[in-house]
Amino acid sequence: MIPINWILEPISTHLPEIEELFKKTIGHRHELNYTQNPLFNETKFSRMGYVDRKLIYYSAGIERPEYNGSIRIMSRHTRDRNFDFGTLSDDLARGLETLDQSAQYAALLGYTDIWVSREENPKILEYFAKNSNYNWTVTLENIPRGGKQYVLRLV
Repeated sequence: MIPINWILEPISTHLPEIEELFKKTIGHRHELNYTQNPLFNETKFSRMGYVDRKLIYYSAGIERPEYNGSIRIMSRHTRDRNFDFGTLSDDLARGLETLDQSAQYAALLGYTDIWVSREENPKILEYFAKNSNYNWTVTLENIPRGGKQYVLRLV
């Protein structure tokens, strides 16, 4: 497998690459989140993966006013569908790594309420809660501007 160069930092110097990656979400069920509402102004950091200076993976930590000082990590999570990321086991390991590193980074920035949400099936969140280096709970919550979603929240 081709090695990926991982970066976890603010996104200001990566915006052109992020915008290019987001264009590749055409046909994704949440395409409008990426193309019409990327939330760059609210993004505090992102875990990004590069191969040969090409962004292939993006997962953001976002703070919005309605989050009341909390931060949503693994938001606008996407990847280049043309890149071979390996097996489902590889995906799960990479997701756990992104979760744990993003939670640690958010905590270093001073956040105490750190969470992930998704609209669909909570199974992946339950897997993360069980296998993460951190303690998490999974609940169904009403998310501002998102309605009812499954939430993985750091305990």
